[in-house]
Amino acid sequence: MAVSMMMSRGLSLGKALKYAGSSSGNYYYKPGMKASKLDDPSVLEHVRELALQRPLYGSRRIAAMLSRRPGRRINRKQVQHVFRLVGWTGPQTTRKELIRSTRKRPPRPTDINQQWQTDITCVWCEVDGWCYLFSILDCYTREWLAYTFSTQCGTDEAIRTLEMAVLERFPDGAVPEGLVTRSDGGSQYTSDRFISTLKVYGIKQEITGKNRPDQNAYIGAFHRSLKEDCIWQHDFQTFHEADAVIGQFFYEYNWDRPHSSLKYMTPKEFYAACGGTG
Repeated sequence: MAVSMMMSRGLSLGKALKYAGSSSGNYYYKPGMKASKLDDPSVLEHVRELALQRPLYGSRRIAAMLSRRPGRRINRKQVQHVFRLVGWTGPQTTRKELIRSTRKRPPRPTDINQQWQTDITCVWCEVDGWCYLFSILDCYTREWLAYTFSTQCGTDEAIRTLEMAVLERFPDGAVPEGLVTRSDGGSQYTSDRFISTLKVYGIKQEITGKNRPDQNAYIGAFHRSLKEDCIWQHDFQTFHEADAVIGQFFYEYNWDRPHSSLKYMTPKEFYAACGGTG
């Protein structure tokens, strides 16, 4: 009643609701209205379950993941409603972080097999100490093409990962002209043997500038997601325990995990949509 009276005197609905201490939901509610889908207990349970498994996922990704399940269609609004009910907030990006990431973002490739990025990240295992994960990513499809997980961190592991990526993408060994692999200036990637292997396959090499991780941003962002969604969710005791978990995540990342930058397709789905067959 108070809201309607204030609106009749020229106030907008938003200001009238604010002054009355009310909400648009209360204003539009009519007795006898059916319960909203937002209050569906099955939605609450599905969202809670996945959010606990993936605590760093935002509402968009949670909704996209759940909507991939047969017979289930959940939108972002429903996920946000559940987050509010249970007192959760999804991961937030500050304005400062957004500006920084925009400034550093390299030009996006325009097709598959244009640019790969490779790098190394460390994984701690209580018994075996530091172990090393070498990865190669296709920057256009975001596919995790290949990896080597090892207790060693040398040129052999870098070469093995490269050869596995070539075999995964080009089973016949015919690498298209123009493919570039970018890495930092680590000794594994600047060694004569690694450079020679690139030349054998006809792959060009780019080395990022010193202290310029932004120039290798795709693989850097991937390794951050890998740690948040997989590595840091476990307390690995041995190398073999970590190896098994990483192997499972390799499949989940490529075939099950939708990406906002890929219109919420998985990397493998996006690759197929681009006409990829390798």
